[in-house]
Amino acid sequence: MKHLYLKLKIQTSKLSLLCLFVVFCSLSAFSQTYNHASVWSRLLVSKQFGKWTVSGDVAYRRQNDFRYSKYNFLAKPLLDAQRITVGYRTKSWLFNVAISRWHAYQILGKEADFVKLPTIEWRFTPGIEYFKNFNKSTFQWRTQYEYRSFVDRTAGRFRQRLQFRQPISKTNSLVFLQEALFGAPPNSTKKYEQNQLGVTFNHNFTKHLESELGYRYIFRRRRTSDEIDNENAVVVGLMYRL
Repeated sequence: MKHLYLKLKIQTSKLSLLCLFVVFCSLSAFSQTYNHASVWSRLLVSKQFGKWTVSGDVAYRRQNDFRYSKYNFLAKPLLDAQRITVGYRTKSWLFNVAISRWHAYQILGKEADFVKLPTIEWRFTPGIEYFKNFNKSTFQWRTQYEYRSFVDRTAGRFRQRLQFRQPISKTNSLVFLQEALFGAPPNSTKKYEQNQLGVTFNHNFTKHLESELGYRYIFRRRRTSDEIDNENAVVVGLMYRL
């Protein structure tokens, strides 16, 4: 039975990825699409107090300037953000809430994007996460709601993430993720807004210090049109647990 379960799980995962690929191709066929290259970097520091955890992280991202190259991903700023998260952990569940500030530039897909001003956004994000261990591997499901406050509007969004961590040695592991983002009240766009698909190579220098290096593909629908951004991102991160 266990062997049959694992086989069905693998087949279901393959079918899900195929369906996502078909959806992306279908949407892209009827929309104006722009291709991008970017680099995502972050630094996270966390501390555990019994079943409680507190973490703070900063993110910084840059993007290419398509007028000169598709691959010069350090050419222009894309985003900088700061976040504080408080969580409560049980054996299989993590309940958390985060507040964050996002200073974001328009992703550059056409000439008109260069004149758009950056936005300031505050996010309030409650969420829950479920963990399941398979031998040394870990499956994680996360669902979050984001209340997003801009200078001139508010918006809501749901995030659904599936993540699988597979150790490949005592200090190294591979992390696979799939995350979908949907519009939600207030002022929902009623759209399948974004999808992120990625893999990272994680290395533990010590039990406190971990790094990540990987790739993420982001499919993003623009808020006010049928234009689509296809973003290819290099992911670099450093996590320190006090």
